[in-house]
Amino acid sequence: MIKSIKLKNKKGDLPVTLFVIGIFAVCGFALLTFFISDFKTTNSFVGLSVLQKINSNADEYLFYKNHGMSEGMLSTLFNITEEYDRKYFYKEKSEFQGGFFGFGGKEVLLFSVKYQVPS
Repeated sequence: MIKSIKLKNKKGDLPVTLFVIGIFAVCGFALLTFFISDFKTTNSFVGLSVLQKINSNADEYLFYKNHGMSEGMLSTLFNITEEYDRKYFYKEKSEFQGGFFGFGGKEVLLFSVKYQVPS
């Protein structure tokens, strides 16, 4: 008859088990760190989309201006403001913060850009 084979050397079981648990803990911590880092990075580049939109508006403005669109139509189309006899594109990014179920909060300006209209 074949008797079941039992391992007689159990000295390595505890260190190997602790090693495997430690590896899983380190990998879990690394994934958590990457997740938190990604969340913070996403929120820190809030103005990047605003800058891209302003740059796109400047290119569009030049295209329409070179094809003969009037200045009045361009001003209304691109939300152009004027200060000290200079024209600017103005774009801002804000978000609603605080409050309880939408009451009592306030709108906070996160980022704004004023870009001179190309001539």
